[in-house]
Amino acid sequence: MTLEERIQGLRLRALYRAVEVGNASQVCRELGISRSLFYRWKKKLSQYGPEGLHPRRRGCRRGRPPKVEAHEEQAVLGMALSWPTWGPRRLSAQLARGQMRVAPSTVHRLLRRVGLSTRHERLAVVEHHSARAAGLLTERTRRRLWQARYGRTRHVEAKLPGELVCLDCFYIGKLKGVGKLWQVTACDAACSFAFAQIIPSVEAIHCARFLKRVLLPAYRKAGWKLQRVLTDGGSEFKGLFDAVCSELGIRHTRTKPRHCWTNGFVERLQGTIFHEHWRIAFRRRYFTSTAAVDRSLQSFLRFYNHQRPHQGYRLRGRTPADVFLGAIQ
Repeated sequence: MTLEERIQGLRLRALYRAVEVGNASQVCRELGISRSLFYRWKKKLSQYGPEGLHPRRRGCRRGRPPKVEAHEEQAVLGMALSWPTWGPRRLSAQLARGQMRVAPSTVHRLLRRVGLSTRHERLAVVEHHSARAAGLLTERTRRRLWQARYGRTRHVEAKLPGELVCLDCFYIGKLKGVGKLWQVTACDAACSFAFAQIIPSVEAIHCARFLKRVLLPAYRKAGWKLQRVLTDGGSEFKGLFDAVCSELGIRHTRTKPRHCWTNGFVERLQGTIFHEHWRIAFRRRYFTSTAAVDRSLQSFLRFYNHQRPHQGYRLRGRTPADVFLGAIQ
């Protein structure tokens, strides 16, 4: 039975029900329809019979207009680059003065398809052209030309484990009966191998102890040399932490102020631990000590490093342990 046949049957049942009950208002209240709609159905039934209650087929709505011609598209792009701060509505109005009717939505689709949908993208093209033609070179244009020449962008990377380890601290929260807890986290930029530990406060002594007692022995055991660590400018990574780095022969670098994305490896790792572990663990059990919280964290890290495959460009389906422990296998 088609949908139209079901609708027709519903209308017929409503009319026959009204004959049985003898009260059209009661039937309308039962079915949740208006009296005017009921009497329209009744009129169609008396004029055309049961076939008159069959719903009418409506034609489909008109789709998008035909594709814009090539010369019109060139005119839109030329106008957009001549006036890069104009939006689609103003560009459409200006084109209409030249007897070219292009809707603002069509202008927006054209600009979005070629990567010029925003004012900043159009201004960047103008900057780039001025640098090529007139030698007007701004710092932003210099970076774009460098990327176009070398085909890549500058980003934090490492080829072997130990070349660069990213560190950061993460506030877990205040647990009843335990107190405030923080997490110091480290992520190897070459293989995503993760280290973390629960600390009672964000101080340099705890971060230095984590570096000396957790990171360094793990890298020595795996056969890699810990060469460089990257942190933000927090106070927990100054003073004693710098002294320990100098003592161990580890180069310590910091991100620029308000450039947290530079340390994106460990920031993303902390987000993964938060969403995949802490949000679940705090709903499944009640922690009564810092040691219990840390054991739960280490259990997740064993799964993260040894069993959870990573699909990023560095590991391509392998686990971090496949690369990190490769030197001793």
